Amino acid sequence: MKKIIVTGSCGFIGYNLINSLSHVENVIGIDSLNNAYDNNLKKLRLENLNNLENFKYLQLNFSDKNDLHKNESIFHDCDVLIHLGARAGVRQSFNDPEKYLMDNTLGTINLSLQVKENNIPKFIIASTSSIYGDTGEQLAVENKDELLYPPSIYASTKSFGEILAQNILEDTNTHIQIPRFFTVYGPYGRPDMSILRFIHWICKGEKLILYGDGNQRRSFTYVDDIVNGLMALMEYEGSGTFNFGSNETWSLNEVIEIIEMNTGKKADISFEKRAYKDVDIVLPNLKKSNNILNWKPTTNIKDGIMNTVNWYLANQEKLKDIKFKYDYEK
Repeated sequence: MKKIIVTGSCGFIGYNLINSLSHVENVIGIDSLNNAYDNNLKKLRLENLNNLENFKYLQLNFSDKNDLHKNESIFHDCDVLIHLGARAGVRQSFNDPEKYLMDNTLGTINLSLQVKENNIPKFIIASTSSIYGDTGEQLAVENKDELLYPPSIYASTKSFGEILAQNILEDTNTHIQIPRFFTVYGPYGRPDMSILRFIHWICKGEKLILYGDGNQRRSFTYVDDIVNGLMALMEYEGSGTFNFGSNETWSLNEVIEIIEMNTGKKADISFEKRAYKDVDIVLPNLKKSNNILNWKPTTNIKDGIMNTVNWYLANQEKLKDIKFKYDYEK
């Protein structure tokens, strides 16, 4: 491939993906560098990306149609547009619905129109397991288990973005591919998500804030597995929605124990009120991803957390000014 555009290039998944695109001649990264979480980490990722010979960065807000039109020439001759940029977070979305609607829904509409206008052959739109809500012991199946009423503002804005993109591009030759990610973690992860925050607090000997009793379970998925899934989509000549997650779940308490084992330190846990709209369990059905893309997760959580702890310890000086706390109260 000669030209790929990645939105959310300074985000967690965007950063890790771009580092795996050395075979692509021209990679353009788009990011607004918003303050959804500590911007210092985004700038640190960008500093590293700027060392790549095939990478070019453009600070652009794709939810602003005027900003997009000023730079629309970048979409010419694009082989794949990978749309990872979004405003994430279930609980935070209730505090500022308008920003989530702008970034996740309107932004996706704006990019869909650019895809249509420039005849971009492939549009990959990153989505979320939050769309499924609480699955219990059932497996979430693509295009089957979506709820009529999405369980949060965040899920609604992502779901609407998916649907509207498909409406806009219905009569085109563009392949629309929608990967739905399940609780991604790993090096350069988001500082407002549990695993990296827990590692930071335990390593620093600070109070670990745990919302609820810690028994809520997640399909924690290592970022390298997510990148492999995206690479598989780039090779796949077709459209569809695909789950990318782990086929096992772990409780937050189990995660804390694994971090303690890797750091040799004991967590000082402060149990707080259960976070608003926090689900008990979300588990993906991976048959479609496996059968069509030959994809499955390969990194077990013990190895993934060990890698993340080692990365954190090796980069403590660079991470010293990053804020790892987030207020989850509605």
